[in-house]
Amino acid sequence: MGGISGFLTNFSPFTNLFESILEKIPVKLPIPLEKMVSYVSYPRTGRHLQRYDNRGFRLVVGCIPYRYKKLEEASSNEEEIEVLVISAQNGKGMLFPKGGWENDESMEDAAIRETLEEAGVLGIIECKLGKWSYKSKRQSIFHEGHMFPLLVKKELDPWPEKNIRERKWVTISKAREECPHLWMKEALEELVRRHMQPATDEKVN
Repeated sequence: MGGISGFLTNFSPFTNLFESILEKIPVKLPIPLEKMVSYVSYPRTGRHLQRYDNRGFRLVVGCIPYRYKKLEEASSNEEEIEVLVISAQNGKGMLFPKGGWENDESMEDAAIRETLEEAGVLGIIECKLGKWSYKSKRQSIFHEGHMFPLLVKKELDPWPEKNIRERKWVTISKAREECPHLWMKEALEELVRRHMQPATDEKVN
């Protein structure tokens, strides 16, 4: 969060580069190109636009970026889900990109923006995985987190928070091991359940 402003200061041509990359993506993005570029050209700093619910919980949104990777030893139609995790700013564990939902954007737009800022990926956002209430260990503040799956279609390099975060593709089992947050693990399990459901249905039928 807040990484775009500093990124643009050091790399001013990024907006043009970003637009040219988006035009080459062979899928329809969930929001217009000009709106996506505005995430880069409009710095997001501070929390003056931050949303809170009627309990005073800070509203947080994010994505679990994922892709299908074909297994070399498997048949041609067998695929495995990999998820993209990023390093925490405090250096403790790996997690999924997320951040504050602000007053001037939809929940989906905020999730896409945070994923772009922190993980540097673009793709197709899907139906929400759910919502979870949790307490921030660092600030002792209560949050309500909403997570979405994001089927990744493009990885950017550089990206706004490249200098402060690492990113890596991992298996589902590895993500379970490395993510320290129970609520994110539960969101991951919901993603897995969704992708296992078709196979389960086929066996029943």
